[in-house]
Amino acid sequence: MIKIPLLNPHLFNKIKCLLQQSFRYKLKSSIQRPLGDRFEIIGREFIADEWTNVPRKVIEIIERNDPLFMIKDNPIYLIKKSLEKHFNDFEFFYFRDPVVDLWQNFDSILVPKDHISRSRTDSFYVDSQHVLRSHTSAHQSQCFRYFSDRNNDEPIKFCIVGDVYRRDEVNNTHHAIFHQAEIVRLYSGTDFQFLSSKDMFDQSNDSRMEDCQEHHRPEVIKVLESQLKSTVESYIKSLFNEEKIQMRWIPAFFPFTHPSWELEIKFSKDEQTAKWLEILGCGVIEQKILDRDGLSTRIGWALGLGLERIAMLKYSIPDIRLFWTKDTGFSNQFANLDPFEEYKYRPISSYPQKCFDLSFWLPSLDETKNQWSPNDVYAIILEIGSDLVEQVHLIDQWTRESDGRRSNCYRVVYRSHERALTNDEVNIIHRKIEQALIEELNVTIR
Repeated sequence: MIKIPLLNPHLFNKIKCLLQQSFRYKLKSSIQRPLGDRFEIIGREFIADEWTNVPRKVIEIIERNDPLFMIKDNPIYLIKKSLEKHFNDFEFFYFRDPVVDLWQNFDSILVPKDHISRSRTDSFYVDSQHVLRSHTSAHQSQCFRYFSDRNNDEPIKFCIVGDVYRRDEVNNTHHAIFHQAEIVRLYSGTDFQFLSSKDMFDQSNDSRMEDCQEHHRPEVIKVLESQLKSTVESYIKSLFNEEKIQMRWIPAFFPFTHPSWELEIKFSKDEQTAKWLEILGCGVIEQKILDRDGLSTRIGWALGLGLERIAMLKYSIPDIRLFWTKDTGFSNQFANLDPFEEYKYRPISSYPQKCFDLSFWLPSLDETKNQWSPNDVYAIILEIGSDLVEQVHLIDQWTRESDGRRSNCYRVVYRSHERALTNDEVNIIHRKIEQALIEELNVTIR
């Protein structure tokens, strides 16, 4: 037997430390930009400084043509559409560029100077003066000033939808990039004519209370609270298609609203395993924000919700990372859904897909007597392929000008939930499908 000498514990720890330092150096050098390095984000040039900590991979995602909430076969898109339908008299804003200055991201919504969210460990800094927005509230002031320039008494209702960025661990419930919606409703004095006093403000009230800001009239805030909560509950009931869904309101704290609340819903059909889950935060907007942005004659409420959290609950999606997958086994499930339709995600196999195309000439119109239907093709494919067929799509059809002959091409996606399929076994199934199409539908394989 060969004797292996024991390593001195002190030497072992020293080597371990050196290896860790080496790994950290490699990781740091692969992520951190050199000081003075010039780089672009959506056409804007920046120069890296000691605050810069945005990974190149995050910038690549920002530069994608479409954010997830614009991709029609993504659940995030469906949640965004549900907001557009339910809040159909609200004006919607989408800000493509996520780079904002520190005032927009923090000061505009009264985030304290010493708040942890301002640190490099929590936020993505483009440089010392700019960050990737960590919430859609970063554009709230911009929208307020847009409406204040209109200078009229029309109702102010708007929603901001966008991708937001935070330095966070990546696991089944957390991701550095996610999506939010900010919904805002502002009122004027004419909205409260039914009250004994039409004035929304009480200048003699100079003390902040638990349920009311200074200079606000308590009875007005009670009406605001009632309208805010009923608006939110109406949307949640519509989205989850359940009148009896259990909800509860919890007092909360946010720098930019007071009073503030969080809404929790009871999640699970099984009472024994049911959990209360927080799905959004909201409250009465701090008056000093409206005063600053030219809307001193208004009061209102704001609510913010995470689109991923809502989608995961609605569709029973177990992992937030699935929203980023390019696996058509996932996206195909949501391609034709109505935003308010009830649907539960079907887990996709961890084994790879096998994609085979099927091209053939159709029989002549005289032969088919106009009875040809793609449904016949689907039926044959599913009959022979059985559970190994995950998807079937008609991807091309054209007519040859010289003789009017028609051609179709179908893409068949094969996948097993139990093992990795080989090309050879899929080929055998595919050939059987071709033969069945020839015999039963009189097609000519191309």
